Amino acid sequence: MNTLTETLARATLRGPGGAFPRKANAPDFPLVTTFYLERAPTDEDVRAFAEKLEAFPELRSRARPANAKSEKTLRRLRWEVIEDEGYDVMKRFTRVEVESARELARVMNEATLTPFDAEAPLWDCVVVTKKKTSAAWDGDAKTSPEPPVVMFRVSHAIGDGIALVDVLKKVSTALDGGDMRLLDFKRRAAKAHKSVLAVIWAFITLIFVCIYGALKAVFTAAGPYDTKTTFKGSRPPYAFSGKRRVVVCPPITMEDVKKIKNGSGCTVNDIVVAALAGAIQQYLEEMGDKSAAKKPFIRAATPYAFPDRVVGALTNSWTFVSLTFPMGVMSAAERLLKAQKVCNFMKRSPEPYVTRALNKLVAAAGPDVQRQVVFDYMSRHSMVFTNVPGPTEPILFMGSRVRDIVFACSNLVNQVSVLSYAGQLRLTLVVDPDVTPDADYIGEAFAREIRTLRTNVSN
Repeated sequence: MNTLTETLARATLRGPGGAFPRKANAPDFPLVTTFYLERAPTDEDVRAFAEKLEAFPELRSRARPANAKSEKTLRRLRWEVIEDEGYDVMKRFTRVEVESARELARVMNEATLTPFDAEAPLWDCVVVTKKKTSAAWDGDAKTSPEPPVVMFRVSHAIGDGIALVDVLKKVSTALDGGDMRLLDFKRRAAKAHKSVLAVIWAFITLIFVCIYGALKAVFTAAGPYDTKTTFKGSRPPYAFSGKRRVVVCPPITMEDVKKIKNGSGCTVNDIVVAALAGAIQQYLEEMGDKSAAKKPFIRAATPYAFPDRVVGALTNSWTFVSLTFPMGVMSAAERLLKAQKVCNFMKRSPEPYVTRALNKLVAAAGPDVQRQVVFDYMSRHSMVFTNVPGPTEPILFMGSRVRDIVFACSNLVNQVSVLSYAGQLRLTLVVDPDVTPDADYIGEAFAREIRTLRTNVSN
């Protein structure tokens, strides 16, 4: 295991507190991907899926201390393949029946909070079907589609988003039986400079960006907290409340996003950041939050995936960077330009590489120090924000066509996730319902921001 994987695996073995100090009272938060299927999987479909997972050793292993010295401290960990002849992979599957959208929402909420059995592989599945005796489905087709649903839960210790895409490639296919089709992700290329003065200015700017990024990486965990707002997902003393609600927002067509992209020259990520910032701004105004009239300091701890990773391996090759959202009263077009500048700055900054080096130094100081630093870093932010491109075309999963995919994960602070699938982009929030009430409004506001950008920015 690398340092980050050990940190995440330690959360599973440790119990209350997880990756944070015990005072945080946080569990190990599973990653939950929900597949809405056209038909419920049979036991044969389920077993075939489980057999495909056997190709990944980490998915048939448990985390264990690497040596005798680590039995108590859990400083060093390793994967131990389960060779027990009595192990039955079908025990990783649970079937549940629901008769309303409210019941399905409860199952989804519980799926993001239920820890894994440390003695078993760190994944499982919940297969949800509608009771045959129930009435017509009462859920909104856009935000709570009718079952059947399969919730695939996996520990973050198994791998990051890019690594888990390899798992999805293994267990699913395109509708024609071929390989699942994904967006060819490439980082934005640097602009060519047309004059000597431009080159000199670019060099000076690069030096500033490097210095600022390095200082930011070093001091974020000891710096200021985000503005206390109705949106911020944690408040002093920053302990996990035990309550989380999954908020599935209406889908956005990728066609709209592409039109904004082509008309503005911004990336999809720039557009999503701007629209989310605008949605949070609208939410604060709707909730009567006084900070909305000012310029609230709202940041997201955002995963940065390193390009220098082992291809095809289930591992964690990422770190957090701190992304400041463009908040305050302004037009959607102005917010988009500010989001582009912030994202460009982040991409040029050495912050993720400095943070990765710091993670190794903190890990060397011991698990207790590491947990406190992670806690200090996370609790200063308003959310964790992740944007993952999914399959570009419909796929087959467990023998059925997938109607939609939703990703959700609980965290110490609010978790905001964006996942694209088959021409649609879906925003999902996981919030404390007592601290961030009526969070459905954010999804509606996000859709309005996208419509406004399409009208004002696209060609």
